[in-house]
Amino acid sequence: MDVQAIQQGLADAADTITGLRCFATLPDSINPPTFATTEVEIDYDKAFGAGSLTDHLFTCGIFTSRGDSPTGRAALAGYLAPTGAGSVKAALEADRTLTGRAKTLRVERARGAYRLYTIAGIDYLGTMLDVRVWA
Repeated sequence: MDVQAIQQGLADAADTITGLRCFATLPDSINPPTFATTEVEIDYDKAFGAGSLTDHLFTCGIFTSRGDSPTGRAALAGYLAPTGAGSVKAALEADRTLTGRAKTLRVERARGAYRLYTIAGIDYLGTMLDVRVWA
């Protein structure tokens, strides 16, 4: 289990969306639209026997505009769609192994959609995705 490799795999998968700036971890400042993993919860020893299984719950942020704007809301709606070229869920689940970094993954839910998140003292419109990764 390599948390940093999984974070990079999530960023690489999201980076298949044209125009979305993607990072394995949240940088000090952003230029939206931006995707980044922001935190992870780890549950060890979820399987016994021949191999171990670790359950990771990653929180990934999507930030679309400074402040609340109609263009930021429209962009966020596209990223939150369950399918389509701009869907972050579809991009992350296209290769559920993250090119061999995980056994599988599932985008479970979006939280705080259309909320303002403060990064480096600036408010950005965004949401958080819960992405469960088993590795």
